[in-house]
Amino acid sequence: MTETEFLDRMHRVWSDIELRVDQWVDQHDVDIESHRQGPVLELEFASGRKIIVNAQTPMQQIWLASPRGAFHFEWAEPVWRDTRSGQDFWQVLAQQASQEAGLPLS
Repeated sequence: MTETEFLDRMHRVWSDIELRVDQWVDQHDVDIESHRQGPVLELEFASGRKIIVNAQTPMQQIWLASPRGAFHFEWAEPVWRDTRSGQDFWQVLAQQASQEAGLPLS
């Protein structure tokens, strides 16, 4: 994939994360703030703990860091997959966010 294609995919993921966070806030009355700055998207929970998602453009990866671990995702048509576990990005995000929020988020 070209750098432009990667950046387009990354921007779509960031927008989808923000939409998903809005849904979690509306559906579960959970306190999560999202902040985007360049290739970094930060989710801050009521506890002050954060999940950071950022783009590693040279490697064409999306990285997710939470208080419970770090994950690196590569595009594997049709989803982003963790390079170690093979888990889908959205599964990992929901698991990590659920742990930080203290309730199941999907």
